[in-house]
Amino acid sequence: MSSLAIIWRAGGLLFSTAVGAVVEVLPPVSVNVAPAVPDWVRGLFVYRGALIPLVDVARLLGRESGADKMSNRVLVVRSTLEGAARETGLVGIWVESVLELDRPEFGAAGAHPGFSNEASRFLGPVAQTRFGTVQDVRPADLFTPEQAELLWARVKAGAA
Repeated sequence: MSSLAIIWRAGGLLFSTAVGAVVEVLPPVSVNVAPAVPDWVRGLFVYRGALIPLVDVARLLGRESGADKMSNRVLVVRSTLEGAARETGLVGIWVESVLELDRPEFGAAGAHPGFSNEASRFLGPVAQTRFGTVQDVRPADLFTPEQAELLWARVKAGAA
């Protein structure tokens, strides 16, 4: 049996993330914009007393983010923030909307293993669901070592 996942939309595409990787789903949050960072970094926000980075996953994928709307959500997930040390921390990912919970059958006949390269190694298999075609996102692999180092440095600077 497949595991329970949150189905969400970003950049006009559908994705899923295992419920166990998601700490919390939040409405849009106030962000402290960080200067001189890639456009996929929306900034830092306060989560339970700590500053954590907010990443626009549509922009991380090289897609348009779209206008900010009331339907936007922030998925607080556990991700690897420091490349070599593989230190896990919390990251917010900005999504267009959260649809519902489902159990995508990524191992079923007709599913696809997905395409992978260094920039999108966090993308997993693809399956059909009642919402349409969804691709699995693994938050632990969300960032390249260089991206993780950039976020880690910003988080440390924000905490200093």
